[in-house]
Amino acid sequence: MIDTTNAKWDFSKEEKYVIKWFDDNGFKGKIIKQYVSKTIFEIEKDNIVDKFELPQGIVFHNISSYMKQFQKNWDMICELNKLRQLKRGH
Repeated sequence: MIDTTNAKWDFSKEEKYVIKWFDDNGFKGKIIKQYVSKTIFEIEKDNIVDKFELPQGIVFHNISSYMKQFQKNWDMICELNKLRQLKRGH
């Protein structure tokens, strides 16, 4: 679940979509800061913590593609984390 207590103002459609997407995909986290130009989240899943920046101005019908790209990036972060752990184990 994403903690939204740090939000300054009402969410855009894109922010609502991203918050729901994170919840639906098992992420925890919080909004760190809402700016006019972007919203910054701290997210966590499977003991991996990262920041996610949602720039304002993404057209709503493109937000799904944006999050698919984020998922690919997240998968890469997870794979790198696993490889680092394996390397430390040897």
